[in-house]
Amino acid sequence: MAGLGNVLGNLNKWAQMKRTGLEGLGKVSAQNMQNYARTNKRWKDITGNARAGLNGGSFWQNPFMLMVFIAHSMEYGIYLELANDGKYDILQPTVNQFAPKIHESAKRIMDT
Repeated sequence: MAGLGNVLGNLNKWAQMKRTGLEGLGKVSAQNMQNYARTNKRWKDITGNARAGLNGGSFWQNPFMLMVFIAHSMEYGIYLELANDGKYDILQPTVNQFAPKIHESAKRIMDT
C-alpha cells in the first residue's frame, strides 16, 4: 500500500497548492478591486468616509467556492449604490471590471 500512500500524499499536496494559489488570487484581486473602487468612485467626497469604507476581501464560502467581494462599510453606501438611478454606484462596475480577469486567473491556476 506504499504506492497508494504516495499517490494520496501527492494528491493532497496538489490540492493544497491549488488552494493556496486561489487564496493568493483572492487576496490580490480583493485589494485591486478595493483600490479601483476607491479611485473610480463617482461621488464627490465630503468627509472621505464612504471612499475609505470601500473594502475588498475574500473567503471560502465552502470547501469548493472562494468568494471575492467589494463592499461598503458605511450605512449610507446602499444609497450611493441604488439612489439616483445608480448615478453614484461603484460596486457593480468594479465587479464587472474584475470578474472576467479573476475567472481567467483561477482557471489558469487550476489548469497548471
